Parts: sequence; C-alpha cells; structure tokens
Amino acid sequence: MLATWLLLDSSACQDAPGSGCIGYAVLWLYLLPVLYFLLTWPALRVLAVRPAWLTALLGTGIGWYLVRGIDPLWWLPGGTPYVQASLCTAAFAVAAWFTQSRRPLWPRAAVAVGLVLLMPLDSLATTQVARSKQNDELADAGVPLLGPQLPMGYHLNGAGTTGSTTADNVTFYYRISPDSLGKGATTMEEIHQEIQVHVGPVQPGFTPPSHCAALTSVSPVPAPVCSPVAPGVWRWSNYDYVQYFTRVGDAVAVLQARTPPVSSDVLLELASSMRVRPPSYFTGG
Repeated sequence: MLATWLLLDSSACQDAPGSGCIGYAVLWLYLLPVLYFLLTWPALRVLAVRPAWLTALLGTGIGWYLVRGIDPLWWLPGGTPYVQASLCTAAFAVAAWFTQSRRPLWPRAAVAVGLVLLMPLDSLATTQVARSKQNDELADAGVPLLGPQLPMGYHLNGAGTTGSTTADNVTFYYRISPDSLGKGATTMEEIHQEIQVHVGPVQPGFTPPSHCAALTSVSPVPAPVCSPVAPGVWRWSNYDYVQYFTRVGDAVAVLQARTPPVSSDVLLELASSMRVRPPSYFTGG
C-alpha cells in the first residue's frame, strides 16, 4: 500500500504526459504479485515457516485471487485498503495451513473448493444488491411504472429514471430488445431493432388526437396529429420513424421505434398491453 501510494505521488507519474500515469498504475498492479512473493519469502523464513517459498507463492496467489477476483466491499463502502490488507493477511495464513504436510487432505480440499466458489457467490451477491437498489430507485420514482406484456422473443433492459420528483418532471425509461441481441445493441443496425419506452405524467399539451406532444414542456404549433389505433392508444409516424402513445390514468407511455425493422403489429401489441407493473418486472427480480 505504501509503495503504491509513493508511485502515484511520484514525479514520474504526476508529470507523465497524457494518461501516462494510468499506464504506470496498471503496470504496477501486475508487478505487485512479484513484489509480494519476493518480500514474503524471506520474511517467512525468518519466522521459521516452512516451506517458506511454497507458502509465499501460494499466499501470493490466494491473496491476488481474493483481492482482484471478488468484490468484498459491496457492503463496506469506504473500507477498501483495510479490507484488502485483511484479505492478504488471511491469504498467507491459509497458505501456511495448506502447506503443513501433517494436515489431512480432505480439510484442505474443502477449503480449496470454498475458495473456488467465492467468486460465483460474490458475483451473485453483488448482482442481488444492485438489483435491490434498482428496485428501490424505481419504487421511489414518483411515476407509474407502465410496462407491456412482452411477446415471445423480447426482453426488457436499461430501466432507469431521470428528473426529480420534487420538480414533478420525473421520467421512467427502458428498452424492449429482441432476444437475438443478447445483452444489448452495439451497432446502429442493432439499435434500430430496439424499442425505446419513456413514461411520465400526462402534460397539458398532450390532447390526442389533435395534440400528441407528450413528455415535453414544448407544445409545437401546429402540434402533431396522431391517429387512434386502440382504446387509449394513438399512433404518429414520420417516414420510417413511429411513436405509439398509451395513456393509463395520469401517466402516458411513449414507444419509439423504426419500422422496419420493428413490426407495427408488435408495437401495437405492446402499446395496448401497458399496465402498472412492480419494480421487479423491469429488473428481473
């Protein structure tokens, strides 16, 4: 920790042109395991830990795995240096216990399996915590969480909010993506396959079918005219760009897409099935 601090505060790092200091820091991260091994080997010999070289090598590997491979700080914000130091200390203690030939094999095998399982368990815990925080954010959005009944082959992602509940301008948004895109679109061609959804309070300028400007403080003159296509659902299009408006109570959902590639039948089905959903509907848990 001291060496890292000295490196980042050194003149070579601070005066490095451009993002050169980041390069020093990244290189230092890869040199640290070698430094750990070279410093702990003689230290363990002085402490009469045998075999010193194997304990140092195993302790360095376990410590690096614990510090870099898992995220132990999702429930301890601000405690990074102390937790990392504790993990490294525990790693060398475990390594010393592992290298004692008098120990039976099965306890060491059980500990090894536990170490291997730490990474997936930590990933699962981190995902659950992030999902819980997102659920709380959506629950406090201050706007009805309107969501459709998804047809086969589609999923929701990218749910979030913008604006402030105190200013009464909060907007809830998410994307409806085909399953063929996996975790998300990366090219313009893939982005055109997604459906953008925004939900917000009904504004005075939204009076369909004569005025179809929704979720905006500007009422264009003349306002765009939209056509009713289902009870409480209106449609507006401009060449291959289309919007569907669905009003549910005091909220309105706007679905935006390009046709093609998105089918008009799919958009109408989504717009017609808009209902208030729980936060877990948009976060998957």
